[in-house]
Amino acid sequence: MVENTPAYDMNTDPAIIDQYMKALFQKESTGNYNAVHKPSTIPDSVTGKQIPVQALGGYGILDINWYGTETQKAWTKMAGLEGADINDPKAQDAVAKFMVQKYFNRFGSWDLVSIAWFAGPNKSKRLRDTGTINWDAQDSKGTSISQYISEMDRLLSDEMMNIEVPQEEFSIPQIPAQEGRSPGIVGKFGVPPEDEKQHAANILDAMTRANAGGERPSVGR
Repeated sequence: MVENTPAYDMNTDPAIIDQYMKALFQKESTGNYNAVHKPSTIPDSVTGKQIPVQALGGYGILDINWYGTETQKAWTKMAGLEGADINDPKAQDAVAKFMVQKYFNRFGSWDLVSIAWFAGPNKSKRLRDTGTINWDAQDSKGTSISQYISEMDRLLSDEMMNIEVPQEEFSIPQIPAQEGRSPGIVGKFGVPPEDEKQHAANILDAMTRANAGGERPSVGR
């Protein structure tokens, strides 16, 4: 079925790339740098003829992309790692991240990056430019484009939820020094120590008036 309405998320925050890489690593190999995927065939980007391919490693990079062909430049060469060993985890990380960033720079959407990775950049370009794509198109394992995108979105969401936010160390608030007051120090009520007693008295007075006037919040209603 061909959908005319794009169903992808135009998230254009490039800071997500590390989380995206973790999600992609999990999706393509469940975290296994030595993964060897089932061989299949795809049409050559230049000739259109069917050619045998095999996805390798933690990110499922096609062998023809890693090593290159007569009509296609090797991803390793584009990443500045020509001749790198596909069995080297660090090389896999570097080449995959380079291409993911390249796709993001081109398409400006993480879902379009996922489509490019799964089905080729021409599919992403068509969806971006025309708003149409065959979401039901499947790979050799029977996974459709829509299924792949949905799973990548779920994994990316999980990664985003696991981000550790650094905790800032608490410091006493400072205020400008004023005549007759302790310079720069704020007490527990958010006012200078000299004013704390009066501040507390004001709070107590307000609470007393509220209770007397029946303004206490109701409980259990």
